[in-house]
Amino acid sequence: MRSRNGAIDITTERFPIVDIIYAGPATPIEDFRDAFEEYARIAERKVRVAWLIDMRNFDPLKVSATNRKDAARVFDEFAARLAPVSVAEARVIVSPLTRGILTAFDWLTGTNKWPCRQYGTMEAAETWLRAELLHAGTVGR
Repeated sequence: MRSRNGAIDITTERFPIVDIIYAGPATPIEDFRDAFEEYARIAERKVRVAWLIDMRNFDPLKVSATNRKDAARVFDEFAARLAPVSVAEARVIVSPLTRGILTAFDWLTGTNKWPCRQYGTMEAAETWLRAELLHAGTVGR
């Protein structure tokens, strides 16, 4: 699935790992909502999943404070539907600034949230997610 402005791509080809790619430096709030609507459709399967989010191209400086607050509201709107199936979320981030901003986002959205970690490489992120899936009794391909 590609969000309406093309800012986010989501694939389930490696289910129960769900691959998410932030394609550009900024994410319009409409694309963020599209992504969460897709996450909710995936959650309707009632199968435990791990979210692997590639944010190497994301630039938090391109996102306004209003959009960050809107994103937190979208997260809050969907969190209850996602929590029962979400084993873990790994984000691949290369920028220390992005890491800091997403840590703050996790603080805002942290109540009853699944484990989230940030990694510098896809390999490290996927290794952790596979271990989390195994620990949860869900084994990926």
